Amino acid sequence: MEHPSAVRNDRKGIIHMSGWRELYKKTVMREFAHKKALIIGDLMVDEYITGMVCRISPEAPVPILDFEERRLEAGGASNVAHNIRCLGAETAVAGTAAEDEMGNWLRNHFQEMGIATQGMIAEVGRTTTVKTRYATKGQQLLRIDNEDDREIADSTKEKIYGYLVKMISTLDLVVLSDYKKGVLNDAGFVQRIIKLCRKYHVLISIDSKSRNISAFENADFVKPNNQELAEAVGIRIEDDKALNLAGKKYLEESGARALVVTRGSKGISVFTASGGRKDYTAKDVQVYDVCGAGDTVISAISLALVSGLAIADAVKLANLAAGVVITRIGTVAVTPEELVRSIDEE
Repeated sequence: MEHPSAVRNDRKGIIHMSGWRELYKKTVMREFAHKKALIIGDLMVDEYITGMVCRISPEAPVPILDFEERRLEAGGASNVAHNIRCLGAETAVAGTAAEDEMGNWLRNHFQEMGIATQGMIAEVGRTTTVKTRYATKGQQLLRIDNEDDREIADSTKEKIYGYLVKMISTLDLVVLSDYKKGVLNDAGFVQRIIKLCRKYHVLISIDSKSRNISAFENADFVKPNNQELAEAVGIRIEDDKALNLAGKKYLEESGARALVVTRGSKGISVFTASGGRKDYTAKDVQVYDVCGAGDTVISAISLALVSGLAIADAVKLANLAAGVVITRIGTVAVTPEELVRSIDEE
């Protein structure tokens, strides 16, 4: 298998391909644990109701789910925090969560994981975002979204920004996770965050569903998926030519330093102003659930970059991490030990 780069360990800087595994494993097992990250964005809870379907309701042509289990998991920006923490980095979150059942569960969950929650704001009149999925034997039957996607109040923005100001000198990276649920709707607010990160030389990465991409100027990289890229620039992506046009347009209009596009089974494409487009193949695994895979990708790339890896190596590592989580059901995270095993299997 071809790898993007490896260890440079002679005087001429010649790349020695035999060292890439050790480089990746050292980064994962040693460097990640020394990094500190703040995730700002739309904090969510993913609720799973599972059971067995044996008959159709006599009341309507719908299946009857015989309840077996209710499970709660971190979703949205919460899942990015979960991923980064599981990879070993010191982690904090900022966003909104009500003081309701789900919001309190999320706070407790973070505290149990050692994730700082002082940046979680309970805005008056705003509920905690919850996505409830009903499923049987891994097959989703129905999803119910309970959310408030209005832009957060100015006072809430100031509290979040104030928390960032307090933390900034201690941070290695900031991730903006925008699911269009209100926290990062304001382009001016996003730009303030980016400018502060640039001032303190803190890596800033963005995963956003927003079409207001001009707000991402000077971000280290932005990570939309294929559909989000197409919607943001108004180009239907049906072939490589369209992908190149869309990627170039997104990079120019956003002003970001790099564009990382997750493309499902086709892997990841990276666009830079100087290097054009480069593709990285996804790991060939049995896919059970792609939910949350994008969160894993931005978490792994961000940590790898601040740990000293080049973008090509960071993306390769992220592909391996995503290859672990998509073999499981639900929004899950990969551990350093699991990622190292995936590296050894290559």
